[in-house]
Amino acid sequence: MDPIFFHYSFIVLLLAFMVIRVAYHRIALRTMGKAEFKEGSLAKGLRVVLALPLVVTLVAYMIRPEVLSWAVFPLPEWARWVGLIMALAALPLLWWVHWALGSNFSGLLHVREEHTLVTYGPYRWVRHPMYSVFYLYMIGTLLLTSNWLIGGLMLAGLTLVLVTRLQREEAVMIEKFGDPYRDYMKRTGRFLPLLGAHQT
Repeated sequence: MDPIFFHYSFIVLLLAFMVIRVAYHRIALRTMGKAEFKEGSLAKGLRVVLALPLVVTLVAYMIRPEVLSWAVFPLPEWARWVGLIMALAALPLLWWVHWALGSNFSGLLHVREEHTLVTYGPYRWVRHPMYSVFYLYMIGTLLLTSNWLIGGLMLAGLTLVLVTRLQREEAVMIEKFGDPYRDYMKRTGRFLPLLGAHQT
């Protein structure tokens, strides 16, 4: 298979990923009332520090992939096809997560007056399906591009944000919803169904 096919597949999938995110972000902004943002300073700082090199790297790779040829690692063609399938599968799952969240969605950790506890869609089984979908997409991207810088920056950035944010996120939800959220934690997995469920 021509490497150009995988390169253009990456571009199309990335643009589709961004369209879903931006569309639901705009929907949430239109319906947002009074909100209190709870993002920690460390998480916000990491976003700023990681965002610029990631954006520059992605744009450079889309326009001239040869400039990052030094970061390519050899993969059999079947592995790149697996990456393509993983990234492609992540898109409808990403839409499903956003659809379930609806106006509750925000890229920043927050609570709003009209905030509701979402327990349907993928949230019926998993408390943080957005992160699960991100990992599926980013691992797929790593395989699809066979470029450790592209996939590595994405995965490292997500993992760092997750480490600095997840505990605070669940604490905020407990503060907002109390016992209903504690009960919800007991019957759901953190990232996968029935895995990582909170035990008391």
